[in-house]
Amino acid sequence: MATLGRAEILGLYRQSLRAAQRFETYNFREYFIRRTRDRFRAVKAAGSSEAAERGVQEAQSELSIMRRQGELNRMFSHTRTVLEVDGGRGGRAARSRGV
Repeated sequence: MATLGRAEILGLYRQSLRAAQRFETYNFREYFIRRTRDRFRAVKAAGSSEAAERGVQEAQSELSIMRRQGELNRMFSHTRTVLEVDGGRGGRAARSRGV
């Protein structure tokens, strides 16, 4: 595989973050956002070009999985968590605790 340039890797990163944002379930969404950031930080910090290239290949295959799983996640309804109901800002109870 030819080495991808900075623009292609950045595009893959953005596509991965968009795919992660499509999860309806808060826990899945946050997990995949965190995983995407960690993976691309590791690619950036990789000492060898082979390790970076392998990380990019894994990110590309994971992107297709995330897209597929995100659509499945959106197809089935779920109960929203407390973090999702009020946009994660907390309600009256959070304000009374001083959060």
